[in-house]
Amino acid sequence: MNQTSTIGMSFLEKLITALFPVVLGIIGWFFPKLLNVLSKIPILSDSKVIKLLQSFNPFWVSIILMIVGIIIGILLSLEVYNETLKMEINDQEILIKKDNKEIITKKADIKEIYMEDNEVVIISKKGQELLRETTDINKEEIRNIFTYHHYPWCDHDPYADEYILWTLENQSFGEKINSILYERRNAIRDGDKKKANHLKKDLGELGIIVKDRNGNQYVRSFKKY
Repeated sequence: MNQTSTIGMSFLEKLITALFPVVLGIIGWFFPKLLNVLSKIPILSDSKVIKLLQSFNPFWVSIILMIVGIIIGILLSLEVYNETLKMEINDQEILIKKDNKEIITKKADIKEIYMEDNEVVIISKKGQELLRETTDINKEEIRNIFTYHHYPWCDHDPYADEYILWTLENQSFGEKINSILYERRNAIRDGDKKKANHLKKDLGELGIIVKDRNGNQYVRSFKKY
């Protein structure tokens, strides 16, 4: 039988995530009592918002805020779970789950797997980055799982010396690629992660791999074949 190994949230992370609704529900329940404390602070004693909330029945305010807290906690738990990298690995393929998407990568298509800082990176035999995602699982555990299933593991980034810092003055990659890198830099500065990821995929199709460090883009080219 082909054994499957999993990479995902640790027990502690699952526990903390599961507690979000409980904690926020408790905060909602005791919020009216907190209002009483806040109303005694001179700078807040004349707050119209506090006075308005105190004018309602504190029991029903507690009930409503507890329900709201639980709902917000559930939504927050789901968001954290969906954004966490999860992988199921066997001797033939890797099932990658993230952001409500599932991607299957065959072992035969993988050239290298390594970790850089806390990111898992998978490189295809065509030179493309199939995955670069953050994980809280330590490197040793990640390495043991992949080597157990006989995947090509590297202890260090084999392409580390090929990356260069991209700046506006850089003309190494041509006008089209530079315009995408410029647009992506603006997306990063605006906090538009979704757009930055889409532009990263566009660059990959043009033979450019980009990684982000401290708000800067480091790039290298690869030969598509």
